[in-house]
Parts: sequence; structure tokens; C-alpha cells
Amino acid sequence: MKKLLPLVILLLSIHTSYAQWTREWSIGYAYAAPTGKMKQNINQGNGIVMDFHLTAPGERYSFGADFNYSMYGYDQSRQQYMFPDGTTADMDVNVTNSFMNLMASGRYNLITGKNILPYVGVKAGYSCFRTDLNIYDPDDKDSCSPVETDLLQKDGTWIYSIGGGLKYDLSSVFKKLKHGSMFINMSAYYTQGGAVNYMNTDVPDQHRVASPPNRSSDVEAEFINTQTQVVHKHHVGYVYSSFAQMMDYRLTFTFRKVN
Repeated sequence: MKKLLPLVILLLSIHTSYAQWTREWSIGYAYAAPTGKMKQNINQGNGIVMDFHLTAPGERYSFGADFNYSMYGYDQSRQQYMFPDGTTADMDVNVTNSFMNLMASGRYNLITGKNILPYVGVKAGYSCFRTDLNIYDPDDKDSCSPVETDLLQKDGTWIYSIGGGLKYDLSSVFKKLKHGSMFINMSAYYTQGGAVNYMNTDVPDQHRVASPPNRSSDVEAEFINTQTQVVHKHHVGYVYSSFAQMMDYRLTFTFRKVN
């Protein structure tokens, strides 16, 4: 029992310390603007972002986690598709290019106690790029489920981000809100990472050349001509390789638990 006493005291002190930290979470819109060689292959990305942070007493430091899902390419076409059992039908073929970032986050608030709170921050984590093929029956109006799915391409890399932003306390506009309970948050971060392979169905027009140096391969899906019974391959995109580089702009709403 005496050996457990120091451990119990330590756990209680940690719990008491973190109980004084303020919990806050955010949700909103993210816009990705690729830079460097990645800009040659991706025009932009649009998505949703969520994060959770703990703010230390005194409100100078915040630590937490950040999740971002964005789409940067999409293509839809009507094709005669042959299923594994040999049957064929007209199907809507959708190809979606996306990436997901999961990162640890730290912020330093430059000032505290004001309605406008500027901050700087750093983040580090992992980015996963993937391309999904979904085939839908256009005559099936009652179900949104695809009749077939396939993962065409997947790769990832470690990334880090540096930047900052501004939080504006909405209690100064909406008087019924408690001070510090809800903010509008605008931020900009530069993201850098390692080399990654990814597809894109919407390559920027100015970079549509016959054989760009960072194109590594083509991706095709098999379809069938029902009149000739000839199986043909439908081009669904190219695979590119470059370093993960982009500017990340966000507009979110932040909610904080206050007493």
C-alpha cells in the first residue's frame, strides 16, 4: 500500500493540473493551394477540418490534434461496365482524388484577454493521398450505395506545418454568448512533406503536357463495348510524384468550454 501511495499522489496531481486546462474544439472549411512541383499537378483542394486543443492556464499555450479531409480532383463519366460475373450495364463511373492529414498541433497566443487573439503555431503528422473508384447504377434512384468500389492509388508521407492565425471572440457581437465561449478562427499555414505518389483527374490546363517529368504512370479501368464485345481500357488519371507542398487556409468556428 505504501508503494502505491506515491503513484496515487502523482495521478491526482496530473488530474488536478489538467482539470485547469480549457478544452476547445473547432470545425470548418479548409482550402489547399499547392506550391512547388505539386502545383503543376493539383490546382486546389477543398475540404473540412476538425481539431481539438487544450489551453493552459493563462491561455498562452495550446496543444492538441488536427484532422483535415480535402478533395482535389473529381471525374464522372457514363461507361458500359463489365462486372466480374460477366454481366454489363451502363454505369456512372466516379473517380475521386483526396487527401487526409492527421497532425499533432501546438499554438502560442501572442496576446490574451482580448476580443482579437493572434497566434502562431506548428503542426506535425501524416498525410495520406488516395484515389477511389465508385460505380453507381444511374437507374437506382433510391440508394446512394455504389455497386462496386475500388482503391486505385494510395500513398502517404510525413508532413509538418508552420503558420498562424486570428481568433475573434463572437461574444462581442452576440451578447448572449459567454466571453471566450465561441470564436471565428482564420488561419494560414505552410505545409511541407516528403515525396508522395498521387493521382489527379483534374490536372491544371497550363500543365497538361505529353509527358511531364514528375508523371510516373497512367491508371486505367477496364470496360466493355456491348456491340463488339471488345474489352477496352478507360483512362481515369495519371500518377504523379512530388514533394507534399501547399498553403493551407482555414475558416472555422471554435467552441470553448467556459465556466
